[in-house]
Amino acid sequence: MVLGFSWLPPEINSARMFAGAGSGPLFAAASAWEGLAVDLWASASSFESVLAALTTGPWTGPASMSMAAAASPYVGWLSTVASQAQLAAIQARAAATAFEAALAATVHPTAVTANRVSLASLIAANVLGQNTPVNRPGMSGDSSSWKGWGHV
Repeated sequence: MVLGFSWLPPEINSARMFAGAGSGPLFAAASAWEGLAVDLWASASSFESVLAALTTGPWTGPASMSMAAAASPYVGWLSTVASQAQLAAIQARAAATAFEAALAATVHPTAVTANRVSLASLIAANVLGQNTPVNRPGMSGDSSSWKGWGHV
């Protein structure tokens, strides 16, 4: 799916960016994933310690070796899942940070509306073409926030 944000009018893009839940839920998810990763690492470490204690302590022999062979894949699984949870946390935090950067670069809906209202008044009052220079370059006011939005 191709996202055509540049094809949409500024009212749509601005409203979409400012209307949602924001970055809060993504940061909360990142924290939850980090907490899960910490717990999984702790479980893996604890399980590995118990295995080591059982196989080197008072319970030695073929039965302890068989138990260790059967249980050690679980330690590997815990470690793998902990790494994946940590990666999910990193990715969720990156997505939240990217959203915040995009939001900071987006013109606020009130500014878009003010620009549209100003443009409509200039066009309505442009009976003799006296407002054409103001209407053309940046539509109205400071055009720096409208760069890249050629259809504004």
